[in-house]
Amino acid sequence: MTKIVETSYRVRREPLRTSFSTSLRSINELSVLEFHIKTDDGIEVFGEAVETPAITGDTTALIQSDFDLELRKALIDKQFEGAANFYRTHIGQVQATNSAKSAVDLALYELEAVMSGKSLKEILGCLASQVKSDVTIPLSEISEIPTLLAARTEFSIFKVKLGSEDMKTRVNKIQLIRDIAGAEVGIRVDPNQAWSVDESVTFLEETERLGLGIEYLEQPIAAMNKIGLAQIRKMSGTKIMADEALHTIADLEVLHELKSVDLINIKLLKSGGITPALEIIARAKELNIDFSIGTMMEGDKGVLAAILIAGAHRPDYCHDLDAPWWASNTRFRYAKGMVAI
Repeated sequence: MTKIVETSYRVRREPLRTSFSTSLRSINELSVLEFHIKTDDGIEVFGEAVETPAITGDTTALIQSDFDLELRKALIDKQFEGAANFYRTHIGQVQATNSAKSAVDLALYELEAVMSGKSLKEILGCLASQVKSDVTIPLSEISEIPTLLAARTEFSIFKVKLGSEDMKTRVNKIQLIRDIAGAEVGIRVDPNQAWSVDESVTFLEETERLGLGIEYLEQPIAAMNKIGLAQIRKMSGTKIMADEALHTIADLEVLHELKSVDLINIKLLKSGGITPALEIIARAKELNIDFSIGTMMEGDKGVLAAILIAGAHRPDYCHDLDAPWWASNTRFRYAKGMVAI
């Protein structure tokens, strides 16, 4: 039996080619934490996490502390009998950040792949060779939008970040994107919790009146206000997506009970890794709630796992997988809105 005998971590810096700005944060560089696992038969693998304090509350220092104080104890001298089983037995109940758990879980799945002689793609059941992704239009001045669109001609669906602009400016930004990009381009809007219920309803009423064709409005209000999401959904004809409000299956159950959303955005760092993310997907299918797979601004390894899950469970959908597009150095390439695996 294979036993985990050693763990370690390191931080690497990854610059972005341009600033990524939302109503919650603006970043120019990633600090990617690699969490390494070594077995008694010499196999070494690693998973990744990044800090997202404005989204999950997880800082680099907190993730590192969880590795040192909690997760190392849950791993050392334990027999490995498959990633999902190990996670449920040893990792799932540990009091640690979901970001730290996600890095560990990704390493466990890589360990399973190495031990089985298969690829991570095979382990996760992905048959697709490419997956469709949107691309973000960051929080910006309306005058910058033509240039931003011109830099993204390889994509056909845009996720537009909005914030504290006045209502007229918000609507005008979407109108301008529609005018420049044309009727066939998809537009998604993400205020990242910056609005109130009333602001959200007013925005949707106006964009619907103008026929701007928004695919969905993503997490316009505070994550804790799941009732508010239900109110917006009831008063609008546009689909409502939960992102920051959806971390766990328990969150999904509440969103379903309140009839708050049409779809959810699942991210490994929010849910705690591949294993819990797959459980959320299975439950969403049972509840007939649609889902998209997304990522934080993170390293290639975490994005790869998200892409493979998207390709395995929703290969016909356009997901939110553009994080590598922003990176100065990445293994991924985008063409015609598709990212190759």
